[in-house]
Amino acid sequence: MLYTAIRVILALAAAAVAFVMLTYSREDVTSRRRRFVRNDSDVWVWSGGVFLAVTVVLCLLPVENLLMGFATPQSSFRYNHTGEIMEIDEYNNCALVVVQTGDNRLTTHVLPQKKDGRWKLETVYNRKREVATLRYCMAERLYVPGTHDCFVIVTHSAEGNISDVAANVIDNRNTNFEIVNYPDTIPFYYGFVTDMDEDYTLYVDGEKMSFV
Repeated sequence: MLYTAIRVILALAAAAVAFVMLTYSREDVTSRRRRFVRNDSDVWVWSGGVFLAVTVVLCLLPVENLLMGFATPQSSFRYNHTGEIMEIDEYNNCALVVVQTGDNRLTTHVLPQKKDGRWKLETVYNRKREVATLRYCMAERLYVPGTHDCFVIVTHSAEGNISDVAANVIDNRNTNFEIVNYPDTIPFYYGFVTDMDEDYTLYVDGEKMSFV
C-alpha cells in the first residue's frame, strides 16, 4: 500500500539522518549530545526512537492532506484503508463510507472534502466521536473534521440479538434516518445533522439517548 510505503521511507530517511548525526556526536568530544550517546547501542536506540516517532506523526497528521487531494471518496478511502465498500453517501462537505470487513462487520468512515472539491484522508487524529447507549442500543455522533456537522448512527438489536426489525429513530431536527442492512451483519440507521448543538435530542423506540 502506497500510504504505508511513504511512511516507512520517510521514517527510514529520518532515522538514517539521526544515525549519522548521533554517530558523529559520539566521536566529537566537544558535542553536547555526546553525553546521551556513549556507545553504538545508544545510537541504534535513539535512531529507532526517531523512526517510531516520525511514523506515528505521519499517521496522525498525513502530509497528503496538505499536498494533494483525491478525486472521489472511493480513492481517498482506498489509499489508507481496506475492506469492501458497501455504499457511500455524499454531502456538501463530507461523505459517509460504509465498509464491510473480513468478519462481516459494518464500519463507518467520515471523509472530509476540501474547498476545491477534492477529498481528504480520514485519520484517527481528526475522528471526533460521541456515544450514547441504552440496554440494547448504541448511538454515535461522528463529526466532520473542523465543523459541527455530524452523522448520527444508531445500532439497534432486539434483546441483544442481531435484528433487522426497524427501530423508531427520531430527533428534534426531523432528520431523515436511513437503514443500512446487509446479510449476516448488524443493521444500523444513520442521518446527517448540520450545526450540532446542546439542544439536540435523539429518541430510539421512545427512549431518549444521552450523549457523553
